[in-house]
Amino acid sequence: MNKSKVEDKKAIGEVTASAITNFAVEIWAKDFDQTGAENTLPAFGSFVCAQSDVIGVVYNVAVGPQDNFHKPQAMGLTREELKLEQPQIFALLRTEVQAACIGYFEDGSVRHFLPPHPAKVHDFVFAATDEEICRITDDFAFLRILLQGSGVTGVPQDELVAAAIRIAYKARNNDYDYLVDAGKALAQLLGDDYDRLMSILAKIKPHPHHT
Repeated sequence: MNKSKVEDKKAIGEVTASAITNFAVEIWAKDFDQTGAENTLPAFGSFVCAQSDVIGVVYNVAVGPQDNFHKPQAMGLTREELKLEQPQIFALLRTEVQAACIGYFEDGSVRHFLPPHPAKVHDFVFAATDEEICRITDDFAFLRILLQGSGVTGVPQDELVAAAIRIAYKARNNDYDYLVDAGKALAQLLGDDYDRLMSILAKIKPHPHHT
């Protein structure tokens, strides 16, 4: 990701740990207020891009204490009451996102395989734009990597695949033809695993008002 792209976009956080198969991102608290802006966090299945051009799909978002000495405790107060009476509580929380690598940008093109090098620690990380999501997901090769678990243990593969397809569908202004093509790609990738195929297809089926 070149300097001009970094300057044009707003980073959501930075890489704190990295491998060929995945990377962890600490979300900057100043941009994502824990007092009520959780909907601004990267969603499960969303696409993120590290500054060194590695592309990931978010498979986990965790919120917890910054250290072992300031663990959250039940206070018996509503979120609004806590904001008024003890707003410092939220400043002690740390949000970490984990993303599975599905490819990388090289010479302006998307490479749909694991990157040759991990994302660099302290790389800035950006939420992919709709245009970038469309480029990344035009080729369904990204589904193969996710279905294989991206080399990361503990990833809910089928749920992640379905969530990523839904986000790609939304980035295309709910283009139903894309869902049809995604379903065909899944059928080829899953072969005779009919139950698994039908389970994923059920998860990407749009609500009636989206068709």
